[in-house]
Amino acid sequence: MNFSKVNSQNKKFYIFRHAETYFSKFDISYGEQTESAEILPEGISAIKKMAEFLAKIKTDANFSSPYRRCRQTVEIVKEISKKEFLFDDRLRDWYKGKEEVEIMISRIKDFFEELKSKNFKTIAICTHGYPINTLIALATKGDVKTSDLQDYPKPGILVEIVDRKVKYLDFDK
Repeated sequence: MNFSKVNSQNKKFYIFRHAETYFSKFDISYGEQTESAEILPEGISAIKKMAEFLAKIKTDANFSSPYRRCRQTVEIVKEISKKEFLFDDRLRDWYKGKEEVEIMISRIKDFFEELKSKNFKTIAICTHGYPINTLIALATKGDVKTSDLQDYPKPGILVEIVDRKVKYLDFDK
């Protein structure tokens, strides 16, 4: 029996990407604004709807990437849901050329292993595309391949993982 699958099976994950940015809207590289890019006003509505949904869910722990767009997003979620978020550098975004993909996967695995060792039942996480898909693969299969990283959710989508089953909830409607 694979211990990592059993241990993550009794946890619920609510994982979401930061609100829309200029760069995510036009699918372009963040470049020098990797850490400082801000969310767009038109992305706030979806995050508010998501926050209202999350307000009804009791979470044991809430985490976020420290990048500005995630900080801005969780501020909106906090205002509505009253959930406090801890910022964890391991949830930062991945950029080709600045970090090997294996290093990004390794730091997300480290974060995930730490979550599994805690008594948390329900966890909310705000992060970026590649880290989201890494977390999905770890929570559903117990491992991740680089092929798992493609087609990550757009801003406004909440990924719900319960008993290793993934459900996508779209709040950008």
